[in-house]
Amino acid sequence: MAAAGAGMNRPGHGPWARLLASAVVRDEGSALAERGRALVREGEVGPVDVAQGTLAANVAGCSVSITAKPVPPRIWAAMVRFGRGNRPLEEAIEGRAQSVHLEHLMIEDWSEPLVPRPYELGRSCSCDGDGEPCEHVAALAFAVADEIDADPSLLLRWRGCVAAEEAPTEAEVVSTAEPSLDLMDDDPWRAGALPEARPLRPLPVGAVLKRLGPSGLELRGEDLADVLQRAYASFAESA
Repeated sequence: MAAAGAGMNRPGHGPWARLLASAVVRDEGSALAERGRALVREGEVGPVDVAQGTLAANVAGCSVSITAKPVPPRIWAAMVRFGRGNRPLEEAIEGRAQSVHLEHLMIEDWSEPLVPRPYELGRSCSCDGDGEPCEHVAALAFAVADEIDADPSLLLRWRGCVAAEEAPTEAEVVSTAEPSLDLMDDDPWRAGALPEARPLRPLPVGAVLKRLGPSGLELRGEDLADVLQRAYASFAESA
C-alpha cells in the first residue's frame, strides 16, 4: 500500500484520521510535527505495512512502527450485532466510512476506543532518538491518517476488527416455514408465528452508570454512582 503524501498542513480530515494523528503527535503545531509533515510531502514515507496491532514503514531510511493492542474480539462482535439495521453504523463497521458515533459507543459502552488513546500507543524508530518521539514517527502517523481518509478499513485492520461477522454455514441456518393462510380457520384474526428476536447487545459492568454520570447523592463521602460501580463489579466477579 503506497503511503499518501498530499501536501497539506494538517494531514487527515475524517474523525478517525484526525484522532490517530493527534494521538501519536500530541502537539501538531510543534517543529517536530512540521518536520514530519515535510517528510510526507517530500515522499520520504515508503509503503505502509498494515498488520493487526502494527503499522510499519520505512521513513527516510529509518524503520518506524506504531503499535497498539487489538480490540478484543468479543467487543467488536457485540458492536457488529448492535449495528445491524443502522446504515451509518453498518458503513463504519464495514470500513466504508469514518464514524464519530461508532467511536463514541465503543468508549461509552466498553471503554475501548477504536482509535487508541495516546498512552496506549507504542512508537518505535531505528533512529533511536533517546526514546523520545521523532519526526519519523510523526511522518508515519500523518501518512497513515491520509490513508485512512482514502480507505477507512485500514484502521479496522490495524485494530483487529473484521468488517463483518462470517456468514453462517448451511448447517447453521435455521429454516422457518413460510406462513400460509388457512381459509378454513375458524379464527381469521389469529396471527402467524413471531420472528426470532434480535440478540441482545451485552453491556460491560456499570455501562448504564457511566452513561448517567454522577448522581449527586453522597454515601459516606462518595458519590452513590461510584459506590454502585464497585458493587456491580463485585457481583459480576462472583457470578
